[in-house]
Amino acid sequence: MLEVDNRVIIPERTHTRFVVEGADVIHSYACPSLGIKCDAYPGRLNQSSVYLNREGTYYGQCSEICGILHSSMPISIQSVKLTKFLY
Repeated sequence: MLEVDNRVIIPERTHTRFVVEGADVIHSYACPSLGIKCDAYPGRLNQSSVYLNREGTYYGQCSEICGILHSSMPISIQSVKLTKFLY
């Protein structure tokens, strides 16, 4: 239940800012292994940043009880080398 159709791919050794917004209800974008937890409210932008030192895949999930399919909302963030990210 951790795999997603489309991963968020970010470059390593680069400061990355996540800007989140909820479309319907309050969600919470959380990836504990990266230390990210950012609430997503409808009609409001919120931000969080991360700096990754190495390549890898990091998993998380929505940590807000947001509805019936709450347990089926995985998050997958993949860090790749900058040269691979650019091409």
